[in-house]
Amino acid sequence: MQIITNSALNSDPYAAVDELLTALPSDTYPSLAILSGNCRMFSEDALELLSQRCPTLVAGSSCQGIMTETGVTPSDSAGLGLFALYDEEGAYGVGAAALENDPKKAGYDALERALDDAERSWETPDLIWCILPPGREEEVIEGMVELIGGSVPIIGGSVADNQIAGDWCQYVAGELHRDRIVVAVMFPSGSIGYSFSSGYTPENISAVVTHAEGRHLLALDGKPAADVYNEWTHGLLNDVPEGGSVLMQSTVNPLGRLVNETEGCSEYLLSHPAELSPQRGLQLFTEVCEGERLHLMRGSLDSLISRAGRVVETAKQLLPDRHAPQGALIVYCAGCMLTVADRMPEVVTSIGAEFPQPFLGTFTFGEQGCFLDSTNRHGNLMISAVVFGAKE
Repeated sequence: MQIITNSALNSDPYAAVDELLTALPSDTYPSLAILSGNCRMFSEDALELLSQRCPTLVAGSSCQGIMTETGVTPSDSAGLGLFALYDEEGAYGVGAAALENDPKKAGYDALERALDDAERSWETPDLIWCILPPGREEEVIEGMVELIGGSVPIIGGSVADNQIAGDWCQYVAGELHRDRIVVAVMFPSGSIGYSFSSGYTPENISAVVTHAEGRHLLALDGKPAADVYNEWTHGLLNDVPEGGSVLMQSTVNPLGRLVNETEGCSEYLLSHPAELSPQRGLQLFTEVCEGERLHLMRGSLDSLISRAGRVVETAKQLLPDRHAPQGALIVYCAGCMLTVADRMPEVVTSIGAEFPQPFLGTFTFGEQGCFLDSTNRHGNLMISAVVFGAKE
């Protein structure tokens, strides 16, 4: 197994693709290629040139660029990154399906097609990598689990644009899309380790969801959810008009659900409040259910910077003995990236201190991953990492 990554800052998509290709050997194709980058760089013709050298290419846009082991490329108009995995003894396949009005079926169909593409239709992959459109990720995961069961980690991120304008895009099978469920299944000859976490800690305050409709959180402990949240955060929403965005205000104080406690480790799945609704509710980027307990969470710049390195280190530690890490895929929430802003190079440094091997990191509008309880979930403001290993 060999993993090669490369990044390009050229604002011309064709020149950027040429730059990415300079890192790849000319006499062999990668077993799987994953591209991420600024949505403005997604030219169908340019990506077709890339796919000629990378036939198994799948791609999804990332908020303002990407990061690799060589640095971060935040830009309003440029930034592409490529992850190329060479593994002749493994098996890999890609598949896609239109979201339409049945996300569960789309998840099922995309995964089934990826397994067919890998010529492993009746086998269980080691990993499912997904590139999803924002909005109904929980249902998509449900469809995949229906097909393959709950024991396979489903990891990936929701595609992003630069300003939440719906300009995100995906590329698969030679075409650009905005609404595809894109899946890669992996049967590597080596091993994988994975981790899913956040850089937030719970405050000593919580309430039970007493009214919710999908992603609309209406009431906590019988009171309007926005009023409860505003009280918890000492007036954070005082100046927000009805229907106004609360994304920036709430990034440091999301809501969290305790989903697993293992050997003294408490794992929280985060929900990012996005908008103040006319009913004094909060529109979220995840679903919540009545009866769940939500905790106020708190993050800091330092925790968001350092956590990425620890997540990758945890994934690396889960590799079997005498398996050396070869490379990694990292999903880092776009909201966290925008909060960290010009300190993002420190995030790359924190990862590099634990993991000097090649990696590709993408900045997403939702993160999918698997906690220690082996349950696949969709969350916000999270970090996912997959580390690939090969026997020494």
